[in-house]
Amino acid sequence: MNQIKQGYKQTKVGIIPEDWEIVKLGKLTTVETGKTPLRSNKQFWDNGTINWATTTEVNETYIVSTNEKITNQAVAELKMKILPINTILLAMYGQGKTRGKVALLRIESTINQAFASIKPNKNYSTNFIFNYLDKSYEKIRDLSHGSNQDNLNLDIVKALQIPLPPLKEQEKIAEILTTWDEAITKQTELLEAKELQKKALMQKLLSGEVRFDGFSDEWEEVRLGEICDIKKGEQLNKDTLENDGEFPVINGGIEPSGFTDDWNTEANTITISEGGNSCGYVNFLQNKFWSGGHCYTLLNLQLDKIFLYQFLKYNQHNIMKLRVGSGLPNIQKSTIEKFTINKPSFKEQQKIAEVLSLADDEIHLLKNELEELKLQKKGLMQKLLTGEVRVKV
Repeated sequence: MNQIKQGYKQTKVGIIPEDWEIVKLGKLTTVETGKTPLRSNKQFWDNGTINWATTTEVNETYIVSTNEKITNQAVAELKMKILPINTILLAMYGQGKTRGKVALLRIESTINQAFASIKPNKNYSTNFIFNYLDKSYEKIRDLSHGSNQDNLNLDIVKALQIPLPPLKEQEKIAEILTTWDEAITKQTELLEAKELQKKALMQKLLSGEVRFDGFSDEWEEVRLGEICDIKKGEQLNKDTLENDGEFPVINGGIEPSGFTDDWNTEANTITISEGGNSCGYVNFLQNKFWSGGHCYTLLNLQLDKIFLYQFLKYNQHNIMKLRVGSGLPNIQKSTIEKFTINKPSFKEQQKIAEVLSLADDEIHLLKNELEELKLQKKGLMQKLLTGEVRVKV
């Protein structure tokens, strides 16, 4: 057993400084939930002006707007609370990775019943508590329960144990971590602006609205099946997948779904998802992979590969309109073969591809920088919120 160093103690939440205390969240905050006004009552929704937050908006550190708004009548009749700025919101349930996530309100807002609102009492730092809850995401998720879907509830949230340093140390730790949050927010905004810029560039270049000097030839309209071979992958039995196989399996989505050392396709290949939830997604695989049964690969291209990928990616929403079926939608090969492409000369294709690839490189760099900032903050949180590293106050 590792010896606890002087000035520290073992607690239910781990080793913390001796002068820190452990307090249940419900003892140092007010924890409540929200409501969803009846959808069929138009007087609760039509021309609403009051923010109404749902757990779909908890993916970023700060909530600065809501997708939906409700009316004053809804607030009055349902006795809903309009929460102040800097209220902590914790998602008690939701799809995918939502459950257990936290965000800070940067606007006044009401909330739905999937949220727990957390408002610290005096002498406790909101940002310190927020960051500790953020750091404890996985542990909080593990506390959830339920039958069809694992959920948290207000009792579980109130019972969360929080290690607390003296107030001035709480505030100093929060100040340091907020600096990283602001850098992450700024980087996220730069990334979003660059992605919008690229989208506008694609619109102009891939439609021929803007042409490069030296190019004036009329573009030709061709069908996808005329300029490449569209091959559907082979269905794999799950028993044939290997965790340590040589090639990733692309089976309709944009993420590998397993591994195999069986038949594989070449590197730098465009794929289109044939079926499932990601039906119609366009992707570009730079390494060799195995093409699954729900994946079309485009081979023997007669166009510049990057130009075609950029064109299809920009038109992904139109490709998704080709889906048929309700439960598990799919795109028929005969249908995708007829999808039309605006084809400039090969040299103009290369020029367009070059410019859009440069934009992609800038986006990729911004994404890497954003991930590095998040990793830096994660490391700081581990050290500061446990007292492993003390701050001077």
